[in-house]
Amino acid sequence: MRNRKILKIAVILLSIFFVVSFGLSQIIGNDYFKNMFWVSTALLTVGLILELNDWSKLGLDLDKNKSKTIKRSFDDSTTLLVVFFGTLLCLVVFFDTFNHDVMKNNFVIIGTFIMTIEFELFMYLSVWNAKKDTANLLKNNK
Repeated sequence: MRNRKILKIAVILLSIFFVVSFGLSQIIGNDYFKNMFWVSTALLTVGLILELNDWSKLGLDLDKNKSKTIKRSFDDSTTLLVVFFGTLLCLVVFFDTFNHDVMKNNFVIIGTFIMTIEFELFMYLSVWNAKKDTANLLKNNK
């Protein structure tokens, strides 16, 4: 429980660092702040995946079939989110190896910022749906 609170606070702080570094990379626009944006993106991604791992360990096994269906649906949707987002980041790094200005391009930074926010929102939406389905299962089993 304590590690969960620490992880939740860490993700909030990493999200703030991510937004601030994005703003600084767009306002000031030198290489230092653009590199800081990419570091914050990597740190936020690791934090979100750790939090997602923590959420996937939770689960109520009330009903063998319905609980497994809820957990499988949650695991499938979050796995797809992580794979697609990881592929996006790998593609940016891959293209940067050929053209060293890709990660310094403002359009790539803005696109990555939007995709990271969408990744975070869809991740929390998956958690919320799993919690809602589990609560409905609890309510129907009483």
